[in-house]
Amino acid sequence: MLRKDLGQMKVMGFARYRAKDEVNPAELIGAARRWQKEFLEKQPGIAMHCFLGNLTGEYADAILATDETAFAEMSEAHMQAESSRAFMDLLEPGSIRLCKNILQQPLNAIPEGFCAIEFGTFRPKGGNGFNEGALNAAADRVKQEYLSRFPESRTHRIGKVDGETYSEICFIETAGAAREICAGYVNEDACLPLLSMFDPESVDLDFWHVLA
Repeated sequence: MLRKDLGQMKVMGFARYRAKDEVNPAELIGAARRWQKEFLEKQPGIAMHCFLGNLTGEYADAILATDETAFAEMSEAHMQAESSRAFMDLLEPGSIRLCKNILQQPLNAIPEGFCAIEFGTFRPKGGNGFNEGALNAAADRVKQEYLSRFPESRTHRIGKVDGETYSEICFIETAGAAREICAGYVNEDACLPLLSMFDPESVDLDFWHVLA
């Protein structure tokens, strides 16, 4: 995992994809490590990168950046680097999904002691009752009244993907704890205001474990 103390981080990039059928997972992990060390570590404003996997054979990158400018400059330089091209050659192009998340509350430090990330996107329900202030207040209640009871929970943030889509991001000690904590949302009064804002048809949620 790449970790650099660069102060406050306002952006998290999240990309998910599948490897080509003939690619061995060990080969992909090696290429991700090379890309991490030869390219990402040298990019100004890139504070963290971890290479992730899930239980259905997909992979993902989570990247924390100090701001949108740093993330944009990294993205622009990406395909100019030989390690980037070598890594991308192992991926199934049509499977790649990338989103930039503007964190509604910046991170002041990279979370410690996490091996899993729960990442989900959603669109708010229609109508005039939604606003970002209410969303952030509901997320704060989840942190204070629910997540605070779990020692495995490290960090929770809401991100804005675009004008209609938001994300929920949780850094958690293990993938097992992440699943348990998420499953408990539906039985907790403190979580219902946040859940009630989601259009259930729009929710895209998965659990990821750190590979590199």
